[in-house]
Amino acid sequence: MIAGVGVDRIAIARIESSLERFGERFIQRVYTEHEAAQAYAKGNPARRFAMLFAAKEAVSKALGTGFSRGISLQHIETIHQPSGKPEVVLHAVALAVAKGSGISRVHISLTDDDGVALAFAVAESDITSS
Repeated sequence: MIAGVGVDRIAIARIESSLERFGERFIQRVYTEHEAAQAYAKGNPARRFAMLFAAKEAVSKALGTGFSRGISLQHIETIHQPSGKPEVVLHAVALAVAKGSGISRVHISLTDDDGVALAFAVAESDITSS
């Protein structure tokens, strides 16, 4: 059953500007080590960091909380499988909120075009409503 949906878009130039202005400090504050490694592994890092940022926002909305109740940006991680499929991994408070809401999985789709990164998230629950 769908428990929540979230969508977010961000201008890639905005993330590129943050990377130029704050560098590693920005990356360490926002992204997990695994996300940063993936972003640098292929192509344009600003593009990849923008998609990952949009994913964090979309997932927080799908959880129904946004970045409140103690959820931080690093509590929401997007890992790309070898096939390229992105998968959401929740940590710490985000994981606790999901479990408390009966959310068992969060699906994510990422794309970018014309300088904009977009993420769409669907939170899934195994609990059926009566």
